[in-house]
Amino acid sequence: MHYDTRRGIEAPLGPTPQGAPLKTPAVKTVALLGDDYPNVVFDLRVKEGDAVRAGQTLCVDRRRPEICFAAAASGHVSQIKLGPRRRLEMLEITGAGDDAVNFAKGDLRKLLLKAGAWPSFRTRPFGLIPDPTATPAAIFVTTTKSTPQALDPHVVLTTETVDFERGVAALLQLTTCPVFVCQRKGAPLSPPRDRLKIATFSGPYPSGNAGPQIHRLMPVSRQRMVWDIGYQDVVAIGHLLATAQIKTTRSVSVSGAKMAEVAIVPLGAKLSEVVGGMDHFDPDNLLSGSRLTGQKCDYLARRDLQISALETDSAGGSFWHRILDALPAAPTGATLPTEAFERAFPFAILPVPLMRALAVGDVETAERLGCLELIEEDMAPLTRLCPSGCDYGQLLRHTLNLILSEGVA
Repeated sequence: MHYDTRRGIEAPLGPTPQGAPLKTPAVKTVALLGDDYPNVVFDLRVKEGDAVRAGQTLCVDRRRPEICFAAAASGHVSQIKLGPRRRLEMLEITGAGDDAVNFAKGDLRKLLLKAGAWPSFRTRPFGLIPDPTATPAAIFVTTTKSTPQALDPHVVLTTETVDFERGVAALLQLTTCPVFVCQRKGAPLSPPRDRLKIATFSGPYPSGNAGPQIHRLMPVSRQRMVWDIGYQDVVAIGHLLATAQIKTTRSVSVSGAKMAEVAIVPLGAKLSEVVGGMDHFDPDNLLSGSRLTGQKCDYLARRDLQISALETDSAGGSFWHRILDALPAAPTGATLPTEAFERAFPFAILPVPLMRALAVGDVETAERLGCLELIEEDMAPLTRLCPSGCDYGQLLRHTLNLILSEGVA
């Protein structure tokens, strides 16, 4: 099965990191970020000053305590930051030790839950961590390049083939339904068999994201839920099954307007430490994610495999000026460019009516138009092009939370 997506945004922002020298920066600070896990109420299992080992449980989901969130490094808990209503905003670990927890092998689900691998899965609809006892209608593994200047997953997987195969086999044990490996054209990353399906995709951003791929292969609804998981998280599951220890590092691209590097960093790495030995990048102007969709943050977000450096404007202006000038710009004025939205949105969903429904809080209309098929990252092209300045990802999350709170799904 091959799908060529023509809708999207062509945004060449600079060099790609393929073939760049591999870096292993000295990162001594990592963090667990509460915003990475929508609708989770964290119940802490550690306090500031505690010594922890990689893989040790830092907190659990209060509503579903089987779901554990594990330390991505050994060291000590240097800071815990709580927000409104004592919601966890950030838990920071400082240290550089190699001590790690060894997990007893056994039931696959229990192992993934205990080792902190379960939050790697994300549900559609709603984009949440799945319930420990749930069975999806399908699992999607995304191995396609999703944003400009991102790593080529095929290059990363050339050295991770065995663990990737082992991880895919584990996914087949979690459901009796299909497991889709979504990749670019070429040799299958995993041999097709029985319920394992290979689907190839090509096209501009965001055709490499999980959302458009799920939309083409198995659209979701209230009655049908699927899960998606990133390719490096599948490798991590394979590593866990082989070694009984969690894989705490990920390969990421570190890119700017003129330079791109490949680095191996721990989950939740402090961005300024990642670029500390890279003279080309300003540690004060870093995004977790791509220059197209990334967020200003001190740490690498859980699902991001990209760090972007933005150069300060030589005239002293905001570094955002440079990136906004480099991307396709929204027209001035209040006119909504309907055709531009439709060209950039690779879903069989009417974008402008959906945007209006989200903006005014019309939950019923938003659901009827197809908002259950979307999560925040899917709205990034519309946010970029709309002259209103609205963040449609945040509006969508608010709408999805309202649907959940009303118990209609």
